[in-house]
Amino acid sequence: MDKNTLLAVVLSVIVITIGFSVQSTFFPPEPPRPQQDQTAVVPAESADEETAPETAVTGVRQVANIKRVDSATVKEETVLIETNIFQATFSNRGGVLTSLKLKEHEDNGKPLEMIYTGESNETAFNLHFGGPDREAVNDLFRVVRLDGSSVRFEGDFTYRDDNGNNVPFTLQKTYTFKPDDYLFELDISIINSINDIPRLENDGFAYTLSYGPQIGPEFSSLGGRQEYRRFYQYDGSKRHTVKIDKDTQYSTTNERYVWAAIAGKYFTVIAVPGAASYSTTYSSRPIPGLEDTAKIHFSRPVIKSSRNTDTFRFYFGPKTARILEKYNEAEKNGFNMQDLDLDEVIDQGRILGWLENILKFILLTFYKVIPNYGVAIILLTIFIKIVLFPFTHKSYESTSKMQSIGPKINELREKYKDNPNKMNAEMAAMYKREGINPMGGCLPILFQMPIFIALYGLLNKHFDLRGAVFIEGWITDLSSPETIFTLPFTIPILGWSEIHLLPFLFVGTQLWSSKQMSAGSMASNNQMKMMTYLMPIMFFFILYDMPSGLLLYWTVTNLLTTVQQLFITRHQKTHPKGA
Repeated sequence: MDKNTLLAVVLSVIVITIGFSVQSTFFPPEPPRPQQDQTAVVPAESADEETAPETAVTGVRQVANIKRVDSATVKEETVLIETNIFQATFSNRGGVLTSLKLKEHEDNGKPLEMIYTGESNETAFNLHFGGPDREAVNDLFRVVRLDGSSVRFEGDFTYRDDNGNNVPFTLQKTYTFKPDDYLFELDISIINSINDIPRLENDGFAYTLSYGPQIGPEFSSLGGRQEYRRFYQYDGSKRHTVKIDKDTQYSTTNERYVWAAIAGKYFTVIAVPGAASYSTTYSSRPIPGLEDTAKIHFSRPVIKSSRNTDTFRFYFGPKTARILEKYNEAEKNGFNMQDLDLDEVIDQGRILGWLENILKFILLTFYKVIPNYGVAIILLTIFIKIVLFPFTHKSYESTSKMQSIGPKINELREKYKDNPNKMNAEMAAMYKREGINPMGGCLPILFQMPIFIALYGLLNKHFDLRGAVFIEGWITDLSSPETIFTLPFTIPILGWSEIHLLPFLFVGTQLWSSKQMSAGSMASNNQMKMMTYLMPIMFFFILYDMPSGLLLYWTVTNLLTTVQQLFITRHQKTHPKGA
């Protein structure tokens, strides 16, 4: 096989490789905006805290000038609130959320847990007097059940001012839910009953509200393809990716924004803070029992009134446009929120997002005809093959013609091996006589590249594929690898404990397709032998744990490609003049 045909094959492999690595190669996280303050919140020292350890974001420094009023009569209890959407569990120790399950979505056959703690005991919505390094308030709060969908936790404290006076105040945390909303409200109130101002100030902040330690569902690792966690901020016109410092594992900004989010592959937590100018800290620092964390800390400036309430709104739910867009129109949600643009949290290719949307529309159209996403993927694959037929047909024809004159090309190379200019001239003349464009086998592939990339993005993260069954008992979730057998041990180095069938079908069809495309030249071309056998095997290991929807698409593509190549080869044998 001549070098032009080899170049065509190499380009094909590059295209596929680019498709599989598109998230990290073509769509890296957006660089963060220039921020006013990209430094960590470093607590200021005080005379009565000299022995406290200095840490950033993960410390447990105490606050000496705030004391809890005796709460010996308060007993520890658990509070449960259930809506059509949530099953929320609270503890009055700190007034925190210990569990939030999504009733409409499952994880391992159970309602999906959004408060992922791993083996840690950390909870969500801890409050710290001062910056995020301060010790979380862990006292027992009184429970006030406002109604079936609202609960208030309150505790009495005193603040010692600069004159040594103890100023009393009440801290309230009020959670409010609506029956059919993935959004809920959290009000933080600090109230002084004698019209005095409890000037809470530690590290320059009145308090910090923290969400963490991680969002669900459960995961074994965050590799980027199967599952990931990303921090986003939306400024009202554009979404920005928050870059976490690799060394400190956190980032802090004082900029104003509409919302901040922790985004996973299919689910997200979005925080819409109140009107105060919060300092926001994003952290991925590990904690005991949980190596991968995703936390957001909202540090509130000093309060200058005797009664103050800050309202936070939090969205816990799926990354689906039909739900997120409800919060763009007041009449469509229970909190009358509008223009939040929560749907901007959905990940799309920055360059080819428009093409992903077109392919998604076609996929959903097939799904409406036959309500099985596996069948819809197969129909989408056939549709794409039909659309791309003029390009791929020309490519395969050109490759086949190049193979047919391979012996003549080799003769010219041998005959004029000492005269490269003459050899190139004779080869050009032969191409012209035979009606062959040497680049005809590879240029059409460039037109297919955008579709390969867009399909990778679509099938790798389309929400509706999560839990979608193709074949009962085999492919029961197109968003994850299928399993035909679970090993009683883990394969060393590879770390595999499950046997997946689709990767074997993929590599088999890929080998068959590659062999058909290079038929007739394999015996005399060791490079082609290596590419034909080695590349599919390499992809086998790359794709082994990929979602079954993606592998289904590639396997069907290989089969259709092979059938097309067999047809072209047979046609050229029976119609040599028209070949």
